[in-house]
Amino acid sequence: MDITKLRMIPFQLNPYSKSIAIIEIVIILAVAATVGYFLARWIMRNRLHRMKEEIDLQKIELSACQSLPEPASSLKNNAGKGAIRTVYPTEKQEGDAKQDLKIIEGIGPKIEEILNSNGIRNYSRLAAMPPVRIAAILKGAGPRFQLHDPTTWPKQASLANEGKWEELAELKIKLISGRTVN
Repeated sequence: MDITKLRMIPFQLNPYSKSIAIIEIVIILAVAATVGYFLARWIMRNRLHRMKEEIDLQKIELSACQSLPEPASSLKNNAGKGAIRTVYPTEKQEGDAKQDLKIIEGIGPKIEEILNSNGIRNYSRLAAMPPVRIAAILKGAGPRFQLHDPTTWPKQASLANEGKWEELAELKIKLISGRTVN
């Protein structure tokens, strides 16, 4: 190509001119603003989705709490001057007697104390408690306890309450820390 023909182009761009630099900056800012807008929409959509899931879980927990028996404070008053008896698995349960919840796989001494302080002193109360509510009690006790999975505790407590010790022992063999082993 001939250099004289290039000079005949009526509009030549000089990359060092002020107007070209301003146009480049405006284009870069427009692209950055567009990318930022769509990125922010995507992030907010994900946050809203997580918040809706958490609200649904809270609604489930609220409905479970509303269907609970009397709170622990009224149980202490009904227990009869604070006397709580320990009933062993071979004895029949009478009233609000305290039973050894450590028989349940996944419940140790500290968790038993937490459950007892929340009015869960025997197998029948634990069997009637939804796992979501038990998880909320554990979460309220601190981060150390919220790691436990109480999904099988009501079933185990139901078996213990009915005196089905062989079935409970078979179920406990299948469990590790309260979770079913596949």
